[in-house]
Amino acid sequence: MREFPSADRCPATSGGHESGRLRLGSSLEELERYLSTPGASAASPEHGEQLRDFAVGGMQSSGLSDDTRLRWGRLALAAISEGGPSRTPQQAMADAAHVRAYLIAKFGVGDVDAVRDLPALCSEILRNVGMPPDEGARLAEGWKSASRERMLRLRRIKNMLTPLLPLRALLEGDDLVLQETRAWLELLPRLP
Repeated sequence: MREFPSADRCPATSGGHESGRLRLGSSLEELERYLSTPGASAASPEHGEQLRDFAVGGMQSSGLSDDTRLRWGRLALAAISEGGPSRTPQQAMADAAHVRAYLIAKFGVGDVDAVRDLPALCSEILRNVGMPPDEGARLAEGWKSASRERMLRLRRIKNMLTPLLPLRALLEGDDLVLQETRAWLELLPRLP
């Protein structure tokens, strides 16, 4: 994830958005407003990726207040959810998991803040994984000689789960979702 240098503006040109199109230099408020307008998702995939990158940078900018960084994080998640048609749900989940895991690591778990709800994040990831860890372990055996399709499936699973590794200490407890998540994390080194 790239660093974002400015407090509440995207770098480069100044100005807001014209005719529903985003321009660099838009403020955080303008970008939030832009993403909440109908048709924002019709922008090109590159446009959404650029907005996501700017928002991730704002989220990581240690010179900003916690509230502002959380708003940038939510903006990054909104840009990810608007994603392009060429992205799989697993790719979008992996991107969202990176943002949410970062916010949890920096600002703590928050049960009233859906963005920082760790059990909810684990549940969403597991839903996108779509199989129990024992089936994943079976598929991981001999992955080097597996079909390209199987390798990609396992790689996408690994990409969705990897952001949880720094949060491993927070995944304690008897909750079934947390137990299954821990089992998947143990399996990660065996995945392509």
